Amino acid sequence: MDALVTAPGDTAVVQRIAIPEPGPNEIRVRVHSVALNPVDALYVAHPADTNFGRVVGSDIAGVVEKLGSGVTEWKVGDRAAGLLQGATSGNPRPGGFAEYAILEADLAIHVPDALSFDEAATLPMGTLTAAQALFIRLGINAPFPNSPYTFPAESLPSPTILIYSAATSIGLYAIEFAKLLRTPSGAPYRIFATASPKHHAKLLSLGVEAVFDYRSKTWESEILAASGGIAYAFDCISEDDTTARISQTFREGGGTIAVVRKAAWNKQGVREDVKPWYGAAWMGLGHEIFYNNETMPASPEWWRAFTVALFRFLSGQQDVVVKPNPVRAMPGGLGRIVEDGFRLLGAGKVGERAETGGGSG
Repeated sequence: MDALVTAPGDTAVVQRIAIPEPGPNEIRVRVHSVALNPVDALYVAHPADTNFGRVVGSDIAGVVEKLGSGVTEWKVGDRAAGLLQGATSGNPRPGGFAEYAILEADLAIHVPDALSFDEAATLPMGTLTAAQALFIRLGINAPFPNSPYTFPAESLPSPTILIYSAATSIGLYAIEFAKLLRTPSGAPYRIFATASPKHHAKLLSLGVEAVFDYRSKTWESEILAASGGIAYAFDCISEDDTTARISQTFREGGGTIAVVRKAAWNKQGVREDVKPWYGAAWMGLGHEIFYNNETMPASPEWWRAFTVALFRFLSGQQDVVVKPNPVRAMPGGLGRIVEDGFRLLGAGKVGERAETGGGSG
């Protein structure tokens, strides 16, 4: 089969490799669409190791083509979407940018009939990243069943949540999840966001109470005044001064900011009563990985179980409660991903490519 694999010179090339066979409790998917994430481009430009020939790519959607032993919840011909780690870890992990990919059966999403393959491919990484931020690190109870994480019931009568850079892929999914939240008395959460002005109307139409221009020198005080103080925050950029500035919007007593980068944000200026908390989406796959120069232990009982619960929730969406992100289709298949897709995403700071959108093809 054709696959996009890492190659010398900080790039990736299409090569012919063997078609993988599904093991126990795995399914083989014939890939129809892939969605590009900044991390895909980042670890091609800055390889995790020099064992070239690793298949890159995270998000895929396609049709189940073969079942491994023990698989009962899937059948050949089912539509599936899933998340693989690609070439982002120091230890070998499978990737998805190929004609065929292997998914663990309980870590795959049954694609609702209402979604196209392109739309479905945007779901796994984006929804998992956003859900981990809100329903693990921020300590909000998940609006779907069977999460292994439970927290005290919300005590605020009208909780406020800030999504910084809300027009990004994970920001849009965070909005979708935040709209599902209710307090014990049934009150919705008040959602605030930052984005460039061209995205304000769209975000307001999605249910955000107020949107602020992140380029403004006074957006912190504007959000503080409009919200009365933020209770929860998700920093979808997490670079330079973004986290410190977000911390200034919190209510008295502080709280937690979920961040998506481990060390790219400046610790100076973060309020003492506000805790930034990093987590990698890959932890949700449940396997031990070497990532960001540290070993992340396997966590099947917690992080993986959370992913299983989330993906089952997304699989059962007859009315598509969590809407997929808008798609920017990029034709050309595997052979154009590096030249067109990765060039668009770039491999520098997220802030330098924020809100350019993703693509699938």
